[in-house]
Amino acid sequence: MAVGLRIILIAFSVLALIYIIGKIRHSRMQIEYALFWILLSIVFILMAVFPELVYGVCKLLGIMSPANFVYLFIIAILLLKVFMMTVELSALENKVKDLVQQQGIAEKTRSEEEKRVRCDKQEVN
Repeated sequence: MAVGLRIILIAFSVLALIYIIGKIRHSRMQIEYALFWILLSIVFILMAVFPELVYGVCKLLGIMSPANFVYLFIIAILLLKVFMMTVELSALENKVKDLVQQQGIAEKTRSEEEKRVRCDKQEVN
């Protein structure tokens, strides 16, 4: 793996770690979401520090260039993250829909109850 790519991987990974930890400290990011990015940064640092691992995986998979493997790895991980976020977004949209429906039913029931109370009061008078 080229020295330039290794330096870039280390620099961006360290900067990403610092940024993510800062977001966690200021309560702008939940730890469960930050763990993915922290682990990914650590993997990139390991790939840059121990390029033998990358060479071994390249040889195992039949990839000619370690740089191509790094780019393929980054694309695959990001696609996986997008898919996981899409699944989570769908679940949250379903929860919001259910909450809106429950709120609508509760308001309808409340208004019918108020209407019934008003009618009962009018009948008594």
